[in-house]
Amino acid sequence: MSFPSPEHERLAAGLAGLTLGELRARSIVGSFRLPAQYPAAAARLEAGEPLQYVLGRAAFRRVEVAVGPGVLIPRPETEVVAGAAIAALSAWPDGDRLAVDLGTGSGAIAAALVDEVPAAQVVAVEVDGGALVWARRNLEPLGVRVVAGDVADLGGVGGIGDVDGIGDLDDVLGRVAVVVANPPYLPEGTALGPGVGEHEPAAALWGGGARGLDRPVQFLAAAARLLRPGGTVVLEHDASQGEALRALAGAGGAFRDIGTGIDLTGRDRYLTAVRN
Repeated sequence: MSFPSPEHERLAAGLAGLTLGELRARSIVGSFRLPAQYPAAAARLEAGEPLQYVLGRAAFRRVEVAVGPGVLIPRPETEVVAGAAIAALSAWPDGDRLAVDLGTGSGAIAAALVDEVPAAQVVAVEVDGGALVWARRNLEPLGVRVVAGDVADLGGVGGIGDVDGIGDLDDVLGRVAVVVANPPYLPEGTALGPGVGEHEPAAALWGGGARGLDRPVQFLAAAARLLRPGGTVVLEHDASQGEALRALAGAGGAFRDIGTGIDLTGRDRYLTAVRN
């Protein structure tokens, strides 16, 4: 059986609950039949809707999360970021493996932490109401605490206890071993892939300011308040932002051992820093 595009083939496999290899093997022997919902789903795909939205799920490392309109689709580069957070959290003793996923979106990073780090305790924070629906759906069955609130308030000098919702994090201030985040970080003028601008939430994409650093800086400030001494922040960023974020992390004296991790294409992808 032939398909108009690789995306159509992945759609058929996903709807049938098969891997691509299984679909192709069944096609060869003539035992594969298109699922009844394929024509309607293919029409959505051809109209530009992302494959993950059409299927209602996205794979991320060893887990799968439910996704749909209103939430950012997890990307392969973020799997590398999650891997760095998993390694950092795993280095702590079982009783100290407390992590916070800031701007959790679908909850993919938080779900991966629970899946891959024994005895992990994970709190996920999200401000957007649309994304919160997906985060709660994916994370609450895993025992992850989902907190509604804005990272900008968490990092502010007024104190998170004064802000509705964010006060739910008072009990973990200064106690967290790992803070991980995939914040909005795209600089102005960044070219988006097909369907991204039309379907995925703009608030999860654009970092603010010409260099896209406004939101990442807020996330870094929030991490400084959450982390315990020796705790690690892992912060995803645009390939153009590594040097600037290293300088910002080192400027206030809150962090040491500041570095930049690369993604599978060799580009700067995430900041790592240890709390003083």
